[in-house]
Amino acid sequence: MFAKIFKRVSIQAFIASFFLCFFANLFITYCMSLGDIKQDAFLKTVRFSFLFILITLLVSLSENKKLNAKFGATHLLSFPLTILLFNQEGTFDLKRGLIGLFLLIALNVYTRELKQKQPTQEIFLLSVLITSISFFNYNFVLFYTVPFLFFIEPQYRRLKNGIILITGILCTTQFLMVCSYFLTGHFFYKSVNVNTIDFQVSESLWLGAILGSVVIALFFRPTQYKNSLGKQGVYRAFQFMLIWLIISILFRYLNLYHGNEKWLLSFIPTAFFLGLGIDYIKNNLIKELLILTLIITAVSFNLYQYNLISF
Repeated sequence: MFAKIFKRVSIQAFIASFFLCFFANLFITYCMSLGDIKQDAFLKTVRFSFLFILITLLVSLSENKKLNAKFGATHLLSFPLTILLFNQEGTFDLKRGLIGLFLLIALNVYTRELKQKQPTQEIFLLSVLITSISFFNYNFVLFYTVPFLFFIEPQYRRLKNGIILITGILCTTQFLMVCSYFLTGHFFYKSVNVNTIDFQVSESLWLGAILGSVVIALFFRPTQYKNSLGKQGVYRAFQFMLIWLIISILFRYLNLYHGNEKWLLSFIPTAFFLGLGIDYIKNNLIKELLILTLIITAVSFNLYQYNLISF
């Protein structure tokens, strides 16, 4: 059933993905409200479902257009599935939504097909995007790893590119400082102290998903990626998501978040690699069994975590 619906990007796949997102969010709301869903919680679930499907559309359409149609289709399934696995103790607001949106835009910029000899425009846009999210939490400077990847390739090691990167950082920082001063009376936002933390039992399911994503990224890359390393958009998408996943792990371990976000940064890259892992399985029966196993495990864990069932 799942393998057939999400075989390729289609209207049917998008509709199915939306309803899977909705029912996954509704189930999580049911658990967190201890079986008593109020009207405002239901409406919030509907809004979150549209948000999640928007994120999925941004990733899937980007992949379908630039990379490979199969990757876009499989992520229409993996994103709603990841909702069930996700550690829900973090919070979501407009600022965090903008951070996720900026990172998705950065993904699209980094995976562009370079029509010019030098990625000057891409480096500048990346510097603006990453500086913008770093202004809210300076630990996001770790994402400068992405534009610096251009300098690994000898043909892009140009003084001009370095100047463009620094110029983008300085100009964006000054602009944001001025805006912040007029809005808040302060030039900078409050910084976050580095402080290692212990993981909790409630995070165990998501830790398993993170570990699975790391294994997929390191050892089980689909053959489409292996055979397409010459296709820079494909290779760069893989690079970007791997960096994003690693940074999200560091954020959780070093407690670099503002507030109670916990694993929020890891949602998109985990769903991305989970989708690649599902797509790697060619036997449809095994694929269906794996998906059903993940759903049953996630549902049972959440019901038990919120004391709605006991073993």
